[in-house]
Amino acid sequence: MGKFFIPGIDDDPRVIERVYGDMRKQVELEVGSRPHGRRIAKLWTRRGHTDCMTEVGLSDPLRGGTVMAIFDMGHHRPYVVWWRPADGTTTGVREIIDQKAYAVVEFDS
Repeated sequence: MGKFFIPGIDDDPRVIERVYGDMRKQVELEVGSRPHGRRIAKLWTRRGHTDCMTEVGLSDPLRGGTVMAIFDMGHHRPYVVWWRPADGTTTGVREIIDQKAYAVVEFDS
């Protein structure tokens, strides 16, 4: 799929790893368990009543704003989509997707 990145974050791998680690910790605090380590680039699933493809770096198909990361919470667990709203909010918003994915595409390792 391509090299792992977080939109709007410096290309320095150390910075990306630090930011991604902070995001994983925040998701763990909110959901109650640590996300799986796999790095998801695209997630095709049902959200609400709509089948859609959610992809890091693109606009969220239902909410708008830029998808920053997609977290896999583990086998038979939900996914969490983290996006930055288009209104300029800097903290980001998380949504738990409690549906089985039709397909998952990971970044290249």
